[in-house]
Amino acid sequence: MPKPRKLRQRLLTATGAVILIATVGFVATESSANQNSADDAPTVPKLTDMVTQVAEPGAKEAPISASGTGSKAAKRELCHDGASWQRFRFTELDLNGEDSLTVTGSEGGTFTFTNRHWPGKAFYSRAFSGECVTVEPKLSDKDSGYEIDAFQYGSKALTKETVTVAGAGDICGDACNQTDDLITNINPASVFTAGDNAYEDGTLDEFQEQYDPTWGAFKDKTRPAPGNHEYHTDGEGYYEYFGDNAGEAGKGYYSYDVGDWHFVAVNSEIDFDPDSEQGQWLADDLASNTKPCTAAYTHHPRFSSGEHGDDSGMDDIFSALYDNQADLFITGHDHHYERFAPAAPDGSQDDDKGLRSFVIGTGGRALYDVPGGSDGPSEVFNNDTFGVGKFDLTATGYSMDFVPVAGRDFTDHVEGGCHKASA
Repeated sequence: MPKPRKLRQRLLTATGAVILIATVGFVATESSANQNSADDAPTVPKLTDMVTQVAEPGAKEAPISASGTGSKAAKRELCHDGASWQRFRFTELDLNGEDSLTVTGSEGGTFTFTNRHWPGKAFYSRAFSGECVTVEPKLSDKDSGYEIDAFQYGSKALTKETVTVAGAGDICGDACNQTDDLITNINPASVFTAGDNAYEDGTLDEFQEQYDPTWGAFKDKTRPAPGNHEYHTDGEGYYEYFGDNAGEAGKGYYSYDVGDWHFVAVNSEIDFDPDSEQGQWLADDLASNTKPCTAAYTHHPRFSSGEHGDDSGMDDIFSALYDNQADLFITGHDHHYERFAPAAPDGSQDDDKGLRSFVIGTGGRALYDVPGGSDGPSEVFNNDTFGVGKFDLTATGYSMDFVPVAGRDFTDHVEGGCHKASA
């Protein structure tokens, strides 16, 4: 069996001189085919009050111990032999006033954490390139401090790491027994739904009889959003069926991370104006986020060329995402597929700061026949093909494909970068 590799931690002076070397953890290498590496790998404790993190395929996770408090907190270097990138779990980040913490990868990537980043909540940072990462606290308040207890890492270059999510809205439906095959074949790390998951009324019986035999195969990794049909019954069947994966019952809004992407599930069936509980939560969540890329999804679109058309009532959500430099906005409600160019809240094309929208109401419910129009910059429209959206995500951007059901020819493909990828 290969020897375990050590994670090295070095405390540095301001000039970078090494003053201490200490082993803070051991990470098992991959075992040979007839050995069980899981038996040898250190265990990372699960936390309840943290931002969920879905890692890239093949990434590993291990414990570590690094912390500092007040003005005596020292600059340090965390190294893991053979790692091409590392991502750290903060169980504590209490930064008061102007205090900050800067993390820099030896081969690229730097980020400065401040008091706005996930106060009171554990989270994984963005990934940093290199087998060494420098942690530099600038703390003047005696109560400011941080604690890191775990890290994820990979051997593949960060620029080549990809993690896939897939999903659709308006699902069951007559054809959800076809679109579920697409999800099976894609085998994404995470599945999203953009509302109206089980027709007609989203009752528990409808979820169990229609959704569960098809898309229910992915229930454990599905992070749903509700639609207006779920709220025919106040979402009772929806929340009972999905449980914790749907967020707090009755609220239905929540966020999580996939690779270096922050995902926000918004509930368009309850109040979301800026002064509402959901609106304030969304503003705080987007401000707390430390990932370079952001996607949001909900049921009702801001822009759509379908039967329901544009919904100016969604402007508060769209504007909040735009103002926080989010990258993607995924919806359903109109039963067609549509891709928009990056846009400002008024619908004008904005290739520099714009939010790209997708309507993917093609999960299995009957498609709408008559297209309408939109004030948004529509690029691609199709209303005769069931299918799902497949998003291959990197630390700097995305590649999106519309994947049709068997026997249909329509496809779509687009790529784009993240607004904050260099931040």
